[in-house]
Amino acid sequence: MGMHVAAEEIRAEAAVLIDHHARGTWQPNDADRRAALALFRCLETGLPLSGEQIRTALTGPEPAAPATAGLRALLRATAGLLDDSDVADGPAGRDAVDHVCLLLDALALARPNGR
Repeated sequence: MGMHVAAEEIRAEAAVLIDHHARGTWQPNDADRRAALALFRCLETGLPLSGEQIRTALTGPEPAAPATAGLRALLRATAGLLDDSDVADGPAGRDAVDHVCLLLDALALARPNGR
């Protein structure tokens, strides 16, 4: 079993990013937005998110700015959580993934005008 990440930590981190994004104190960069949009499209299919989907969405170029490591680190942790079905299927795991999905929704829907 790989690195164990507490579902509560993922949920808390997602909640912080949702809050900061809503208040405008955190702006996702292009790499963040690309990953969020790719995962948002996965969510739109109605299928549950998988660790594999997250890793695929993160295969793009790494952002130069370290300040945005927050989202990518959160998504990597979420992928790890989803790989551990016992944790992912538990109440805390589901709550954590729900928060990550809310964050992805917020980022995908807040994209700048124009494509």
